Amino acid sequence: MLEAELEQLEQRIQRLAAAYRQARLEARRAQQERDRMVALNNELRRRIEGIVERVRLLETEQDP
Repeated sequence: MLEAELEQLEQRIQRLAAAYRQARLEARRAQQERDRMVALNNELRRRIEGIVERVRLLETEQDP
């Protein structure tokens, strides 16, 4: 009886440890994806600001 309970506990511990490792891996991947998206957002913002600045310059050149 005690042997069977210990075996069940060991299996449960192994499943919990595997689930914990998987959760950490998924969290790490999510963090990497978030960092990639933040970098992409910053690059797009920089490009848009450059375009807006060029449009403003063109508008001021056209105004007499």
